[in-house]
Amino acid sequence: MPLWYGVQPSWWAPLERDARQHFGDALQHTYDRESLTYELTGLDVIGEPDPIDVQIRFHSNPPYPTYGQRPEDFPRVHAKPGVPSKHRYRFDDALCLWYPLDPAEQRWTSSKGLLDLIETVRTHLFLKHYWRLTGGEQGGQWLVEDAPHGMPESDAWRSSRRHKRRTAAGPGPRPPH
Repeated sequence: MPLWYGVQPSWWAPLERDARQHFGDALQHTYDRESLTYELTGLDVIGEPDPIDVQIRFHSNPPYPTYGQRPEDFPRVHAKPGVPSKHRYRFDDALCLWYPLDPAEQRWTSSKGLLDLIETVRTHLFLKHYWRLTGGEQGGQWLVEDAPHGMPESDAWRSSRRHKRRTAAGPGPRPPH
């Protein structure tokens, strides 16, 4: 039986290299036979009054659907559990950071590294915060293109993509002056 990707230094060393350099001791990991979990303590997010702890878990055999993606490209990310959000998986409260059926260039893959994933999380948390401030479920504004929710073959699928594709770039949105 081949070793799963999480125990192979050729996979995890390049994955975490830049994130470890950037976050230092704030980024810790735990490993067991079935999963590799990264815990980031105190991620600063624009608009949030307090830093946010983030957990990223990679599974050897994920207990959730990966929609045809490789398990190493579809980790579970948790932050601010229980806070109202339009982009969470209901069954485990994980953040929904990208539409699983989008092409690789429009979603995170492990080849992009853990730092890229953490920056995606940071931007996503800012967008959630802004959405809640502007009304949340009662018409809150999502500042970038809003991906479909659910899968096309399910009754849960719906799209709120209303605008031409815009992507978040750079260090993230800045608060108004």
